[in-house]
Amino acid sequence: ECALRTTTGDKYCALICQSDSDCGTGSCQKIMGVGLCTYDATATAAVETMTTQAAVATNPTHYGNPSSGCESDEQAVKVQGLSGDFCSPKCDSTGSCPSDVPKGDTATPECALRTTTGDKYCALICQSDSDCGTGSCQKIMGVGLCTYDASAAAAFLQLLPAQAATSQIVV
Repeated sequence: ECALRTTTGDKYCALICQSDSDCGTGSCQKIMGVGLCTYDATATAAVETMTTQAAVATNPTHYGNPSSGCESDEQAVKVQGLSGDFCSPKCDSTGSCPSDVPKGDTATPECALRTTTGDKYCALICQSDSDCGTGSCQKIMGVGLCTYDASAAAAFLQLLPAQAATSQIVV
């Protein structure tokens, strides 16, 4: 599968795996929740190699499941108090969020999260599970967020009480 992408947009194919047994003589290395087969370099290889920085292929839209990788401008997040996680882009300088959502989602992207350092992130705001496609709507502090079953890729962000003057959830 063409699962690697360079920072310039070039795509490369790789063997996707779930465990070492999928890779023959290699090992399954997980990057952003996606397993890639890797192999030890042999001492007899005389071919000069070129190293290319590559990123794991990601969801085709924002707000996807971190287990399949987040967009380059997103972070996989898990909000304390919720059992799931999701990919979250930063809000732009006007408080707007990307409008592309996963197929089947009808939830609304909003600038709804704030870190303790003041960074603002977007989330899909939902009323029920049907708004979240393959995800689920989990409510915290009266606000529903579309989440997916938690993956090892997500960074855990601690939820703090929201300030009375803001409608944003502090993470």
